[in-house]
Amino acid sequence: MLKKTTELMDDVGLYAHYGAKVVGRLADNLVSAFSNAFTVEGDIRLTYYRQKGINSAKSGRYEQAIPLLEQVARQNPNDGEIPLYLGVSYVRTGSVEEGIELLEKAVAADPANMKAATILGLAYVQAKKYEMAVPLLEKVAKANPANFNVRFRLGVALDNLGRFEAAIDWFKAALELRAEDAKTLRAIAYCYEQMDMHDEALPYLKKVNEIDAAAS
Repeated sequence: MLKKTTELMDDVGLYAHYGAKVVGRLADNLVSAFSNAFTVEGDIRLTYYRQKGINSAKSGRYEQAIPLLEQVARQNPNDGEIPLYLGVSYVRTGSVEEGIELLEKAVAADPANMKAATILGLAYVQAKKYEMAVPLLEKVAKANPANFNVRFRLGVALDNLGRFEAAIDWFKAALELRAEDAKTLRAIAYCYEQMDMHDEALPYLKKVNEIDAAAS
């Protein structure tokens, strides 16, 4: 009888041990499942933030884009597109230096990205970093000759550096795209005036007056 009781207790212990193992494995599986679920949820959330942030930046909703893109940048610092769109958003909302820093990273990572180079060059002009703006905008203007704003801002940068002849060349190049643009005509006249070339400035001033009169 004692032997049977002992065997019975051994069997109970064995089953208990086995049951504990099963429960342990189930618990491990549940923890793993929960962990995977949270990981998947985190990935989905990050993808959502990324897409919504980029779309917001593209549509000009920069203040809405910034917190979303900042979250993505913190969790995935190797995402190559985030510096571009977050940098643009910073620049457009007045945080120019922070934006320039990110845009410089975007251009360094992909020098062939003319979109990033264009925005960085224009941001340099906005920040009055004209020496840095000129070579970059010259590169962009060559790659995208139909961009009026690049030609005009390149002229502005050269004008502010006192390189008036080069500025005039780029302002005239801008006029090739918008012949009636009053601000470009004024800029050319101003550069000529700075070089004491008053006769050369006169036709451009006259043209501006005609445009202003027609608009009034």
